Formats: sequence, C-alpha cells, structure tokens
Amino acid sequence: MAEEEKQKVIEAINKRKPELRAWLDRDAWKDYDKDDKCGYKAWYVDEENGIRSIKSQILIKKPMKEIYDYVVSVEKKSTYDHKMDHAKLITKFDDTYELLYFNYKGTFLIENRDFYVAAYHKCGDDFSEIFCTSYEDPKYGPVKKVTRAECIYAGWEFKKQDDGVLCTYYTLGDMKLNQTLVNTTLGEVAKQVVYLKQILEK
Repeated sequence: MAEEEKQKVIEAINKRKPELRAWLDRDAWKDYDKDDKCGYKAWYVDEENGIRSIKSQILIKKPMKEIYDYVVSVEKKSTYDHKMDHAKLITKFDDTYELLYFNYKGTFLIENRDFYVAAYHKCGDDFSEIFCTSYEDPKYGPVKKVTRAECIYAGWEFKKQDDGVLCTYYTLGDMKLNQTLVNTTLGEVAKQVVYLKQILEK
C-alpha cells in the first residue's frame, strides 16, 4: 500500500511541478511589499480565476543545509508561518517524497482551512527546493469544522550566493473563501521569509 500511495503522490507532483518554472519566472509579477533594511521583497499576480499568487524573497546568511533542514522540518513550520495552526507528517516515503497535512488558522467567524499535500524536496550544494501541491484521496476526507482548501503550488527555492542563500517562498491556493478577504492576509503569508531570517540569523 505504501508503494501504491507513493506513486499517487508522485503523480500529483508531476501533474503540477512541470508548470512551476514558467509560473515563477514570468513577467506578470507586480511589486507587492518590501523592506530595504532586511532585504525583503514580495510580488503578486492576480490570476485570471481571481486567485492571487504571492512570491517573496530574502537573503539569509547561513549555510544552505542549515536553512533547508529548518524549512523541511514539519515541526518547525509554525515558527515562521504565523498563519499555521498545526502541521503533521502523514507518511515519509523516502528522502524526496512525503505526504503532509497542514491546518491554517481561521477567525471567530471563519473556519480553519486545511490541505493534504504531496511534497517533493531535494537539497543540493548550490540549489535546493521544496514543492507542495494538494493531494486528494477519499480516505483523507473532510475534517469536522474545517474547510478543505486547494493548494495549487506552494514551496521554497534556495539559491547559493556569494554572501549567503537567496530564499524564495511562493504560493497559489484556493482557500474556498472570499478572495478580497484572503488578500488581506497575504502580506503575513509573504513575510514568512522575514520570520525565517530572524530565526536563523538571531
């Protein structure tokens, strides 16, 4: 069963990941936010379907492996992703593929949102990456009082520079919620790179 589910996870990733490079590198990104003091920059695109994409970057002056190991750890995700309620590793198939569960905070009037995601990650000397996309299976059905959202793309890229590692976070997801309301929270989502830098460079 584990091998069968691993193949389904790989299929979910292979369905989305080939589109990622063109999506990240297109000219449509518009300036969203920045902080020159820490080197933070963020961009957005309002997609044709009404969903807003977010991409943010920062330079972290730490070794590649230290940054990668921190971000790939499910237990540490809520330390820099302040919208995260909790995360859980469902299955670790090998050093490249995992099945994860993410639950994000709602408000007094809005339910939490959650995702089961197929995850791909690879660490190298000059380039490392983490990629997630929604994983659907009847056995991972809805959670009571939580709205199942869709993660189209979410992840990180790490590129070695002379003075550190350029860290890029990106996300495109349908939160099954009024997009205008979602957009008010995306500034905090984009700043994950800032919070990560503060943790690792303290």
